[in-house]
Amino acid sequence: MFSVIKDDVKAFRQGLKGQDLIFYLGLAFIVLYYLRPQVIIPGLDIIPWLQITVIVGFIAMIGNSRLKFTGTHFLLFLFATLAVLSAINSLYPQISFRDITTPFIFALEVLFLSNCVKNVKQLQLLMIVFFLCIFKMSFFGARVWTMRGFGFTGWGIQGPTGFFQNSGEFSLLMTICAVMSIPLLLHMKPKVKLYWLLPITAVMTVMGASSRGGQLALLVGLIYLLLAYKKISFRNLVYVAVFVSVAWAIFPEEQKARFDTAGSDQTSTTRLDYWAAGIDMAKNYPVLGVGFRAFPEHYHRFYKEKDGSYLSNRKEVAHNALIEVVSTLGVPALILYVWFHFSVFSGRSLVKKNKDPGPEVEFLECFRISLNGAILAYFVGAIFMSISFYPFIYFLLALAIIKVRLFKERERKTKVQKGVYSARAV
Repeated sequence: MFSVIKDDVKAFRQGLKGQDLIFYLGLAFIVLYYLRPQVIIPGLDIIPWLQITVIVGFIAMIGNSRLKFTGTHFLLFLFATLAVLSAINSLYPQISFRDITTPFIFALEVLFLSNCVKNVKQLQLLMIVFFLCIFKMSFFGARVWTMRGFGFTGWGIQGPTGFFQNSGEFSLLMTICAVMSIPLLLHMKPKVKLYWLLPITAVMTVMGASSRGGQLALLVGLIYLLLAYKKISFRNLVYVAVFVSVAWAIFPEEQKARFDTAGSDQTSTTRLDYWAAGIDMAKNYPVLGVGFRAFPEHYHRFYKEKDGSYLSNRKEVAHNALIEVVSTLGVPALILYVWFHFSVFSGRSLVKKNKDPGPEVEFLECFRISLNGAILAYFVGAIFMSISFYPFIYFLLALAIIKVRLFKERERKTKVQKGVYSARAV
């Protein structure tokens, strides 16, 4: 086993050698964003590493004519522009302008990352680095839950400081990565089962994070994978039933109780109140909403009951990304946000009409299924979380842009080769 792993590590290192500067900057972006050595080691946090990486990357892209602007990029910047217009028109401009650069930062990050990869080999290497960074977090989460005796805690499992610190967002990150990694592992057919530790530890983290939204998203993502690979058979249904039974048996009783009371407990009823208020805000301000980031303030002033308790004084978010967007940015922004999901999800098989697709197209087809499962999981999780301005969907958009571009380039090369062969035959 260890000799195989050693060979795989050697092959990975060989694959990294000789790549271009732009790709290395893309890898640095992934490491700085998800592994975050500049935070783990305080002595490194003396300069803005992430910003410098992106700026140098754009300079290199422009110098090498590698900066390609697609329709999806345009829609992202349009979405960011709507956020600015919403802030200008906001009922609470001081709140809305406080963080107004965030939508543009995400749009620039998508533009940067989607242009860092120029071939399938680089995409494979980038995903390996990404999953290695995620494995550090998933292993931590699985270890915490194991040391807890697979028990339940109200606060779940906290992730690293930043976007994924909250247990719900951390759970959704693990869900997305578990669903994404399974198709790619099936494609790799690793000789060592140790690689399956990534989705296993990610699933364990989701189970221990106490987030019903993350757990439901995981279930939907796994069901999609079964359907995508046409694995719905009597035997596989038996396997699934056994797995679910075992998982349910070790599931904390407190978490089971939370599912039993879903829809009627205080958490559910308060979220229904947030959603109803958000829809009402959208009806009253359909074009640009109440203002970017202004949902908590507007809800607190006009919808929340003031009974003097701690909760009545706390300003809450919408707990639903769709309602967050439509209530704060308006209906046009919601249309764009929903369209982002369709930009990632693709129902068109890349190999169905190709008799001899080749290994690169086979990988891209596998990657298509991976992204489809991830965006479905994200959408389900987003129904219960205010995460429209979190990295999840923007990272998936960047990967989807890469996938589409690489497949189109592959199709063009195939057509050119067929044209050359036809000319020679004549």
